[in-house]
Amino acid sequence: MSPRLRRRVGAAASVAVAAAVVLGVATWRSSMPLPRSLRPPAAAVAPQFLAADGTPLSYSYRGALNANATLALWQVPPLLRDAFVDSEDKRYWRHGGADWIARFDALWANLRAGRVVRGASTIGEQVVRILHPRPRSYWSHWIAGFDAARLLRRFGHAQVLEFYLNQVPYGARRRGVVQAARYYFGRDPQALDPAEQLALAVLVRSPTRYDPRRHPRALRRAVDQLAGRMQAAGSMAQLQADAVRRAPITPGRQTLALDAGTFVVHAAARARALGRQAPIQRTTLDAPLQRFVQAALTRRQRLLAARGVADAAALVVDNRSGAVLAWAVAPQHGSFAVDPVLSPRQPGSALKPFVYGLAMQDLGWQPDTVLRDTPLAETVGPGVHRYRNYSGRHYGRASLRYALANSLNIPAVRTAQAVGIARIVGLLQQLGFHSLRQGSDYYGPAIVLGDGAVSLYELVQGYATLARRGRWLPLHVLAGLPRPQPRRLLSPEVTSVLASILSDPDARAAEFGAGSVLDLPYPTALKTGTSSDYRDTWSVGFDNRYTVGVWMGRLGGGSTDGLTGSSGPAPVLREIFARLRRDAPYAGLWQDPRLHRVATCEWIGPPPCVRRQDWRLPAARPGASAPAQAQVRALAIARPLPGETLALDPRLPRRVQVYRFTLDTVGRVPRRVEWLLDGRKLRGGGADGVDWPITAGAHRLQARVWLRGAAAPLRLGPVPFEVLGGVPPPSAALPAR
Repeated sequence: MSPRLRRRVGAAASVAVAAAVVLGVATWRSSMPLPRSLRPPAAAVAPQFLAADGTPLSYSYRGALNANATLALWQVPPLLRDAFVDSEDKRYWRHGGADWIARFDALWANLRAGRVVRGASTIGEQVVRILHPRPRSYWSHWIAGFDAARLLRRFGHAQVLEFYLNQVPYGARRRGVVQAARYYFGRDPQALDPAEQLALAVLVRSPTRYDPRRHPRALRRAVDQLAGRMQAAGSMAQLQADAVRRAPITPGRQTLALDAGTFVVHAAARARALGRQAPIQRTTLDAPLQRFVQAALTRRQRLLAARGVADAAALVVDNRSGAVLAWAVAPQHGSFAVDPVLSPRQPGSALKPFVYGLAMQDLGWQPDTVLRDTPLAETVGPGVHRYRNYSGRHYGRASLRYALANSLNIPAVRTAQAVGIARIVGLLQQLGFHSLRQGSDYYGPAIVLGDGAVSLYELVQGYATLARRGRWLPLHVLAGLPRPQPRRLLSPEVTSVLASILSDPDARAAEFGAGSVLDLPYPTALKTGTSSDYRDTWSVGFDNRYTVGVWMGRLGGGSTDGLTGSSGPAPVLREIFARLRRDAPYAGLWQDPRLHRVATCEWIGPPPCVRRQDWRLPAARPGASAPAQAQVRALAIARPLPGETLALDPRLPRRVQVYRFTLDTVGRVPRRVEWLLDGRKLRGGGADGVDWPITAGAHRLQARVWLRGAAAPLRLGPVPFEVLGGVPPPSAALPAR
């Protein structure tokens, strides 16, 4: 060899060595870091939610990897495993990561075709792309071979193949043979016939081209070709290959055994808030109970759809732990944009027990404390809002037991006034009614009638506190959480009396009738609620073990066709309690041992009173009950209201425009009444009122009332009001309750 040639060869060798060094360094720097394990990290997968017994509640496909539907390699059917190896990487068990023979064959085929017609990615290289995605290029393909070799050296062929079978991507964001088998054929891989197992191996090449629903013939041809290759390679017997060619490939789809979409959305939000990242999240949901509640709620909603019930929700909780056992909505739209369990709605009368509980706890009231059920109104701007009971009837006098059991509105408003709005709002917020975000100045005494939206979740949480003897616990939906210490908000003896009242069918008969839908076979504390214009209807109840709440209405707005809490959701509540007591003994209603029975004379309407044995709360602080009794028994001027604005009608003669002043006498007949307007005594009139010819201007009304047996009169007023001389202003009155 001449010196010149030797120099050229040496230079070429130097360049080749330098190029090899540069290539080696570039390859090393581009290599991916090897994972410590082939198990997907929790943060890389979307969690799957399970019911308490392990029933799947969700299949999520949003994560980067699949950790919820996996098989160990020994659990994969042998034919399915062999089909993947024959289809994707026939020398998998013999090469060290990159199949260079296949690479050169693919390169030659692509050069002859003038375009890319074949790839040569091994299973190891495909695993590298799953773990470390790169842009598809020749350089990426070069690097993947070395990464695959390192991967196989660290984890071995079996473990890498197992990872591949669980993570290989399919259509519709499915990963792995388990998710693919369920999506395409509606079964798990172990239940697939041989032709369907080969179809899974074919589908990974092109999930769109071989989709069994859209292109069944293309899939059929590809499966038969794979069967022929496997037969030729000796990995499939001829009889088995013939069976594959004859077997139909019928697509199917696996659905959830339990549909609880809105519950899963809430559970996922709670898991994120608590930082729980486990791929499997077990919840508190009772799967059989959830199916029953969902079916009962759906039947009732469909039955009442013609009467305007467009939406419904039901919630069942375990009182001891606060665990949510059932969370159902109807209809199940699928979008879950608005969850009626969590949507604030007007509760109607459902908050009354908490107000009466405060009256007993703070003011020393007893079940036989007498309340006024007489006409009541209040000024709202220039207008007047007149409260009324649902039946439109006034009973005159109603003991606390009968006022609450019959859900009378006027005694409830007067109770709210006696307790104080700030105290009521404060307790409700402590009970978890976070929808009541405003301060006490925002709400008036009508909060006891529903002038403040709350959710079914909050309402059931509050009633579970009554069932728990006044101890509050937050509801929860995720299993395995540390249990917080309960917080005492109401005394156990007060909640015991409330349970006694709400479970008393005789006490509620005046408004609800005897044998109503609220009279359950076993004593159960029940309360209904109906909002203005029948927009929202509620039923909620509890015994010692369970609390159940049901809501029905229209999330999109509008009213139902005259439905109430007892005529709408109450039958569903009855069904649920019957189901609960079929599976577990009746838990009863706890009775506080500090209560004692006394003979009482209780009122619901005119004399005579109802003589019965009723519970007596332990003695309150000295003098606590007397002011309350005096307050609720006091006489007052009923009409006009303080600050009321009247108006002369210019279309009518003055002589026919008369306004009648009246008293609220609490069912008692005064011996004598004198009426004074602007300091001057009016002629005529008595206990039933006096007619006054209306005159324009500002006025002040007073009354002197002599009761039987009293020497000195009671002085009532003055009550200021105004009469306008023009056209009456528009009314700003609240809707009737």
